[in-house]
Amino acid sequence: MAATLEFNQATAKIHFNAGVNEKGLFIRKIKTYKFINDDATPANMYTALTQLASLSSYPFIQLEKVVTEDLHN
Repeated sequence: MAATLEFNQATAKIHFNAGVNEKGLFIRKIKTYKFINDDATPANMYTALTQLASLSSYPFIQLEKVVTEDLHN
């Protein structure tokens, strides 16, 4: 019997540069958006997330998609 993966959920994360702390260490802020559609194309996600990131006063560093899948036998 072959094991299969079934889509469970996806989240998108926007990483922001929030400056440095008193010790000179980099501060990263992350905004997470849940319930991302499994069919969302990378181009559509990039457009949507960069538009959302532009609403922040912090410059964005990177965009990330995290997918959770269930493993079935």
